[in-house]
Order: sequence, then C-alpha cells, then structure tokens
Amino acid sequence: TDHVSEAIELYLDDYGHQTSEESKEHVMKLVRTILTDLMPKVSSLLPEKMEDVSEVLAAGSARYSAPDSIRSLDWLQTNGYCIDNMKAGPSTIPDAGRGAFATRRIQEGALVSGSPLLRFERDKLVTNSVFSEQLVLNYCFGHPQSTLLLFPYAPLVGLINHNSKSPNVEIRWSTKEENNEISIWTKRSYNRLVKASKVPLMIEYVAKREIQPGEEIFLDYGAEWEAAWKEHVQNWTPPADSKDYVMATTFAKLMEDQPIRTGGEQEEDPYPENLITACYYEYEESDEQYADAEDEEDHLPIIMQVWEETDLLFTCHHYLRPCFILSRGEEEDGETFYTAEVFNLPDTTQDGVDLIPDTEHHVVTDIPRHAITFVELMYEGDQHLEGSFRHPIGFPDLIFPETWKNV
Repeated sequence: TDHVSEAIELYLDDYGHQTSEESKEHVMKLVRTILTDLMPKVSSLLPEKMEDVSEVLAAGSARYSAPDSIRSLDWLQTNGYCIDNMKAGPSTIPDAGRGAFATRRIQEGALVSGSPLLRFERDKLVTNSVFSEQLVLNYCFGHPQSTLLLFPYAPLVGLINHNSKSPNVEIRWSTKEENNEISIWTKRSYNRLVKASKVPLMIEYVAKREIQPGEEIFLDYGAEWEAAWKEHVQNWTPPADSKDYVMATTFAKLMEDQPIRTGGEQEEDPYPENLITACYYEYEESDEQYADAEDEEDHLPIIMQVWEETDLLFTCHHYLRPCFILSRGEEEDGETFYTAEVFNLPDTTQDGVDLIPDTEHHVVTDIPRHAITFVELMYEGDQHLEGSFRHPIGFPDLIFPETWKNV
C-alpha cells in the first residue's frame, strides 16, 4: 500500500496541477478497482480521495487505516485490559495439553483478562470430513437454546481449561465504558445480531477467589459440556493404528539431540507417518539468491539461498515452513548444518511478499540443527481423528440474552 501511495504521489507531483478533480477521482477509482482483483488487502487500505495519499504516507498505511490504534494513557486506564496476568504451560490435568497459569497474585473479584467475541452460526462450522464440525467449536461459547456461537480471541484465553469442582474464574459481559453498546445488543433479536456487520461484544474473566502466582486458571464449562465429555470418554474407541501416533512436540523433544535424517535416510528409516520436518526460515527476495540448476522433472529453476537468523524468526508461526532435508554436513567445530528445500505453509494467509514463488524450487543451505523441528501434517493431529470430541463451552444462562435464544 505504501508503494502504491508513493506512485500516486509521484503522479500528483508531475501531473496534479493539470489534472481536474473529476479526473483525479476517476484515476483513484480505477486504481482501487484494479487492485481489488489483484491485491484486495492493498485496495482496502487506500484512501478514497487522491489528495489523502499524503496522509497515508505520513502516517503509514497500517496506522492510517486504523486511526484509533493509538490510545492515550487515560483511555487505557479506563478501557484497557491487562493481558499479562496469564502465561501458557503444560496443564495440571492429565492429557489436557496446555493450560493458562497466573503470573501474579490476583485478588478475588479482579479482572484476569478480557476478550472480544467473534460471532458464528453453528451450521457454518459443519464440515464434510471425517469429523463433523470444525475444531474451533471447542473454543467457542454456546447455549443449548441458541445456534449462536461466540469465539473469544484474546491472547491465552483459549487455554483456560474446564473444572466444575473448583473453578477460579467466571465470565461476565464487559463493564468498561468503551463497551457500553453491549447492553443494547443483548436486547436485540437473534436475526439482527447475526446479520449485523459489526457488533462490539466483549467478555471479562473475573477471579472467583484469590488466585496465587503459578496457579492454573480454570473455568466451569457448564453441566451440559461436562455431561457431553463424560459420554464421549465412555463411548470413545481409539482407531486401530492409534498406538503408532506420536505428538509433534513429544517427538521433537525426543529427537532434540539427534541429527535430522535426510530424505534418502527417511526412505530406509521413516519418521512417524503423521509428522514432517519443518524449518524456521524467513523468505525474502535477495540479490544473493542464485539459480543453481533446473529440476529434471518440472524444469523449474532451483534457487539457492543461505539461511539467516532474523529478529522474529523463532517467534512467528508463519516462519516455520515444511521442508525436505536434502543433505547434512558437519563443520570443523563439529556443528551440523543442513540443506533443505523449503515450502510455503499449506494453509498460508501470508501476503505475497512472504510467499516463495511457485515458479521455483527454493533450496536453503547452512540451516543449523536448532532451526529444524517436527510438525503435524494438516488434519493428522489426534484432535482430528474420526469421532473426536466437539462441543462448545457453556455460556452462563444467567447472562445469556433471552432474545438470542432461537431453538
């Protein structure tokens, strides 16, 4: 968007004085129309009027498109939520995966976190695969008398596990001044709610009692959820090949001191079928890239690039890419380095600048061992097995609006 804006500003500098307002409006409309098909995100960030391009360049396209993204300290103290009261860690519940843990002492009645809510209609989550509904259902709030689902997407709130005997948090509608529209929407009909383009729904997680540092955060998911879970556990029959399943994180831990097998070695000694190797790698076009050869089968060029560690490499999920290990070598100091063909994520939503072009084979050299790990093949995790548990978290009946009950 910044590049397009710079080009428009150059046009204004050269021809703006001799271009009518009507023509400027026509040119801007044409640019936006073309970009809507090619790069819809870029188009959506451009201003309506050509004269406003200078404001985009002054503020930056991201900041211009979200003018309220910078708030004053007074506003934050009144309307903001502290989101560092929790951290992730292995849950104290056996086989539950991760959980959320208190980072400090939290007093009874204090806010643990807050979260905005996305709205879904339940039938939108139905799939045609071996599992009937999408995994996101397990992280949504729902009510037995409504087809509405509410998905909280604040950091870490999805890791808060169920405990009906001793929950230490409960949810309520936001009490912040900024969210005063909630009281209006809780009185509106279900149909109006689901058809609205923007509904500012927000919930708060509140401590039911004093919570100690390091204590796991628990929420009561409700009697219906607990009954559904108990029925699932009682009737669940593991697939015949389940004994061969291994979690990616578990396997990576087991293999952390072992060299990674090359593709040829894996033919003789394969890794578990549900896992593939993945490399931390940030793709960026560079003058240092060079075409080494041409693939014999598809005749695409093989582009070589030396691996580099960047600032956010090990913190961003989209930098962990599937990779095929071509070779392994050892330096004089004994450190092992790898050469691998690196691919885009299969479900990537990255912008084009981060995508490896599909017109090349991208081979990266000098990859250190710590930049290679194991990930699940898409839909091969245990949560995607046929008959896996799917059920929304119970939204408390006392605060669920009557007008939203449509069943």
